[in-house]
Amino acid sequence: MPLFSFTTNHFAPNERLEAAQDTYSALAQVQFRAPKKQIPHIETHIRLLPGVSIARARASSLHALRNSSQVADGNDDITFLIHPGGEGGWLSHLQSHETLACTPGRARIVLNHQSGGIEFHGNRVNLLSVAFPRDRLMPLLSDLGRLPNTLLPSGEALQHLTRLAVMQTQPQSDDAGPSPTQISDQLLDLACLAIGANPEARRHAKRGGLRDARLRAIKADINAHARTPLTLEALALRHRVSPSYIRALFHKEGTSFTDYLVEQRLMRAFDAIIANEGPQRSISDIAFRCGFNHLSWFYRAFKQRFGMPPGELRKIGTDQKGTDLSPTCGSGHGRSHR
Repeated sequence: MPLFSFTTNHFAPNERLEAAQDTYSALAQVQFRAPKKQIPHIETHIRLLPGVSIARARASSLHALRNSSQVADGNDDITFLIHPGGEGGWLSHLQSHETLACTPGRARIVLNHQSGGIEFHGNRVNLLSVAFPRDRLMPLLSDLGRLPNTLLPSGEALQHLTRLAVMQTQPQSDDAGPSPTQISDQLLDLACLAIGANPEARRHAKRGGLRDARLRAIKADINAHARTPLTLEALALRHRVSPSYIRALFHKEGTSFTDYLVEQRLMRAFDAIIANEGPQRSISDIAFRCGFNHLSWFYRAFKQRFGMPPGELRKIGTDQKGTDLSPTCGSGHGRSHR
C-alpha cells in the first residue's frame, strides 16, 4: 500500500496553516487552529491497510478538532490515539467524556462518531493514530463503554502495536515480508489485547498477532546484539518469556535461535570481508568482532554458508571492486531473510 506524506516545510510560512487545512479537510475532516504570530509546523505520514488506517504526525503547538458537522461524515471508526514518545505532549478532548493528557507510551481510545479535538503543546510533538472500523474491532472486545474515559497503560500489546504501526509509516524495503492483510490482522490482534479482548478473541490474538510481534521484537534484539555474547536465557529474560517459548517461535519458522544468530553473524562477517573502505582487517579480527569465539568453527560455517572460505571471498572482492557481491536467496551463496 502506498505511503502518503505531507509537511508544511514545503510551503511558505504564511501559507502553511492553510495548506495543512486543505490537506486534512480532504483526508480526515480535521480543522486546525494555531496560536497567533506562530509559524505552524505539521508533518504526517499515512498508510492505509485493509481494515486499518495509520497516521503518524508531528506538530507544533496547535489545536486539531472535529466538530459536529465534520463527524457527520459517517466515520464510526474506533481509534487509538497513541503518544509514541518524544518531547512535549497533548490533550485529548472527546464529547461527553473527560479531557485526558496523554503521556509517552500511553493511549486514548476515541470514538470517531463523537466530536472532539487534540491540543498539541510543544515544538515537535508526536502522535500516532491507528483506526479500525467499528464492525471489525467491536465484536472482539469485552467492554467498550469504559474505554474512552481512561488512558490505556503501556502494556506489552500496546508497545508492540505502537512499534508495528510506526514501522508502517516509514518507507518500505523491497525485502519480502508480511502482506498488508497479514499486517492488518496482526494490528487487530494487538489492538484487542491492548484494550481488553473477549476470551475467544484473546486466545486467537495470543496465538497470532502477539506471537508474531514477539518474534519480530526478538529478531530485532538479536540483530542489534549479534556481535556480542548473547544467550537464549538472557534474551528470554529481556522479553519476559521463557527460553522454551523462544525455541518454539523459531521452530515454527523451521529454524532455531542458534541458527538465526549464526546467520546474522555470518552476514556481518561477509559484509566486512568484502568491504573496501578503510584499513583492511584480518579475517580473524573480523570473526571475533562479529561474535565468533572459535576460528576453526567460523571457517567451517562460513564455507558451508557461502560456498568458499573467507580468504577466497576477500580476493574476489578485491579483484571485482565496485561489483555487488551481496549474497541472494537460495543455497550456497543465498542470503537468508528469515
